[in-house]
Amino acid sequence: MPALYRRLLLIVAKSLVTTIIFFIGAEIALRTAYAVRNTMVRLVPLPYALGDEYGPLPPWLDRLEILVPDEALIWRGVPNARRTYLDIFTPVRSEGDRLALLRRFLPTIPREFRANPTWHVELSSQGFRTSEYALQKPAATLRVACIGDSWTFGMNVDQERTYPGRLLVRLRAASGAANVEVLNFGLLGYSSFQGLQLLRSHVRALAPDVLVIGFGMNDSEIAGYRDKDMTGGGSPRLAARVVETAAQLESYKLLNYLALLVRFHQKPVEKYIRSEAAEKSGSIDYNTLEPWTRVSLPDYEQNIRAMIMLQSERGGRAILLDNELWDESPYRPLLRRISRETHVPLVDSLQIVADRKQAIEHSLETRLGLARDAGEPADHRPSDGAAGSVGVVFRVFQASVPVPRALSITGTDPGLGNLIPNAIQMRDDGQGGDERAGDGVWSYEAWLPRGSRVFYVYTNSGARGIWEGLDVPSIRQVRIPMTSGSDRIYLPIETFGQLYMQADNWHTNAEGYDLIAAAVEQAIELTR
Repeated sequence: MPALYRRLLLIVAKSLVTTIIFFIGAEIALRTAYAVRNTMVRLVPLPYALGDEYGPLPPWLDRLEILVPDEALIWRGVPNARRTYLDIFTPVRSEGDRLALLRRFLPTIPREFRANPTWHVELSSQGFRTSEYALQKPAATLRVACIGDSWTFGMNVDQERTYPGRLLVRLRAASGAANVEVLNFGLLGYSSFQGLQLLRSHVRALAPDVLVIGFGMNDSEIAGYRDKDMTGGGSPRLAARVVETAAQLESYKLLNYLALLVRFHQKPVEKYIRSEAAEKSGSIDYNTLEPWTRVSLPDYEQNIRAMIMLQSERGGRAILLDNELWDESPYRPLLRRISRETHVPLVDSLQIVADRKQAIEHSLETRLGLARDAGEPADHRPSDGAAGSVGVVFRVFQASVPVPRALSITGTDPGLGNLIPNAIQMRDDGQGGDERAGDGVWSYEAWLPRGSRVFYVYTNSGARGIWEGLDVPSIRQVRIPMTSGSDRIYLPIETFGQLYMQADNWHTNAEGYDLIAAAVEQAIELTR
């Protein structure tokens, strides 16, 4: 029997050693393959998805991340990171085409996306998107520190076109001297909780003359956790450390990714539209959702006031920056109240972007010869709709986008086809609400209830009932006016493949950042 036991033990030991050697070999092979792949990456594709539902992300993308975990800040920037991103906020054949870019192992870009815009990121030795700086401020220098989230970081634009970058150019031009510093401490995804920790641990010691505070977008996110619960957890137990270590193995991550990919099924586009309509048509009770909101309204107010106090205690000036493209956010009026009560200037980015967007719409209508004078009524004709409804003409300009057959619209209202894709074709023939034939402006008139909010998308020449020829990955919306001097309302002309003044659903574009920089410059001058 002892001999049998020894033989069994030897077999088990050999099997175990063989297994260990296999996994070590697999680990080395995967790490080598990923390293080789990433040396060939010139452009990191940044596709967007409706509902932000990307499914599992391949493990070979991990080493291209520019954020790493941090015990105090939850995450921080990777020192000296260099990345060039390719934006895919653009029309595609199907939603699956966007996600396919994320899952390509070969780092090649499909031909149809090679002309898309790119933007470059360079992080400093301390992990911020700013130039290197000395702890001690140079004599006779105006030092401005900008803390915030991706608006401050400058999502979607090159380094010099961020609002802190443009602010530096403007301040130096205004003073006629180079003794101005604008330091960018914005980081992707940061909330006011992280901003306050960063101010205390790092930025305050730099003694900025002006502190620009820009938070709100991420604070209001219902993420399923609170930021303040994500730090200070202490050392994990041995079992937890073992699990965490195993989760860092590339072989484990690859197997886990493949298992998740098998189970992942992308939802139909109409489900995303219905979900957004349901979410935005009603009010959100943030008091009830506080345990799942990254930063509650009371905590947000406390964080913003604490940042203002820390800056004013040492004689510095503060400026508030609103950065939500959501007019109904309860964080916006709270920020306005803080501004009034503390006498700290507030730069209202939403209003800046909205005013410029309206100017772009009017300019396009004028250029196309479709502008209407203020108060000019639309055409009157017999009503075809139910009582309380009005004829609403949706208009979208094709610009340089080829349209093989027709642009289509579909939305949540029965008048817009009840979310059946490519069922309602728009017109460019001068009839049915279309104003001029062949001008590239496609129109469709729908009878819709006054005061209703409608969610819709455009598609281009797809097959009926199939989500083909999709516009940008954004769900458009409009609220129908309650009153009108006419039974026909012409909506502003939109452009297929664009959201005016926006680079994506959450961020403005380079023009918007420049306008924000101008407003911040003006606020600095007013506080001198």
